[in-house]
Amino acid sequence: MFFAESRLMLPVRPNDLDALGHVNNAVALEYLEAGRWDWLGCQGLEPGGPVVAVVARVEADYRAEIPRGQVEVRTLLEFPNAAEFDGGDLTFRARFRQRLHLPGVERPAVEALVTVAFLDPVARCVVSMEDFLTTASGSGPELVSRAEMEQR
Repeated sequence: MFFAESRLMLPVRPNDLDALGHVNNAVALEYLEAGRWDWLGCQGLEPGGPVVAVVARVEADYRAEIPRGQVEVRTLLEFPNAAEFDGGDLTFRARFRQRLHLPGVERPAVEALVTVAFLDPVARCVVSMEDFLTTASGSGPELVSRAEMEQR
């Protein structure tokens, strides 16, 4: 598994700007979403299978305006980290640390912690991150819901 930070450069489109000429806060969340998709791509994962990752919580600090031009999305899996992931315990959520940077500016314009949960959309139940990784990598699903895990 890839635990390094992924970096994705995106153009700031004219329709991303609000009346003040900077990126709207909701658009910044879309940039963060694109960053998480990029991170998944670095894992060789294809989302959209029988288990989906859904945003459960977002904490975002908007620190600077993002004007038209370019923005870099930096995405790092914060939890579980490599040691926790290799520990063999099941986890039902993941947390990403994400930042939006303007080119050549060290301090981020936006900093966010994004927590995702994993769901079986047919059964409408929470499943483990391990199930998500198995199905997204094409290894074949063995879906185990949280309720089933508690019964075992």
